[in-house]
Amino acid sequence: MKSYFYKILMFSVVLSATSCVERLDISSNERLLVKGKIVDQNGNPLQNISIHTNAVYKTLASATSDAVGDFQFTSLNANDKPLKVLINIADPFSLENENSDYSSKIYSSGVANRDLLIDLGTVTLNGVGTFSLFLKNLSGDDNYLKYTLSYTSNICNLPFNANGNDFCELDQSENGNYNPTSENRTINRESILGTFAIFEYELNNGPAQTIEIPVTNPPTTYVFEY
Repeated sequence: MKSYFYKILMFSVVLSATSCVERLDISSNERLLVKGKIVDQNGNPLQNISIHTNAVYKTLASATSDAVGDFQFTSLNANDKPLKVLINIADPFSLENENSDYSSKIYSSGVANRDLLIDLGTVTLNGVGTFSLFLKNLSGDDNYLKYTLSYTSNICNLPFNANGNDFCELDQSENGNYNPTSENRTINRESILGTFAIFEYELNNGPAQTIEIPVTNPPTTYVFEY
């Protein structure tokens, strides 16, 4: 009896967990063509960069760029869910760069995809760079610092119809408050090579000031004294 009850209980748990997973409808078996070209920030073609079509964390098709950076492949379509094309992404759950030397891009239809041709044109993957911000508390000064640091992650999210506009949003942000007894602090972050981190601060509740910190490799260290 206990064994029978245990089997029913386990079946109920599995059924409950399964019902929480978003379902993907591909019953129409609809195919679409995905194509484009991948280059670095200098326009040089990038070979062996992975491309995946994906919907609700399920891979529909995959390919890699060839010797001249081109890719073209056929994929299933997600009938009722937004479709994504992941470029240089190792895992849709962890969202980590597969080739760590380059940034990644995710293109999305936003709504259920109705196009049978997705031509991304030339996709530029910048290298990965870093920046460093050193907050130095000057002894003897009774200053209070409030700041927001914004920068772009290594993964850029774009719509299918970006049309060459590869502007990546400042999607990472952190805040801080420091008083006259605060210790010095160094902030090191990765970002997309060639972009800028934005350091916006207020000193002693004064007007907001903004400083741009370039993302370079090796990193640029900006020293802010207060």
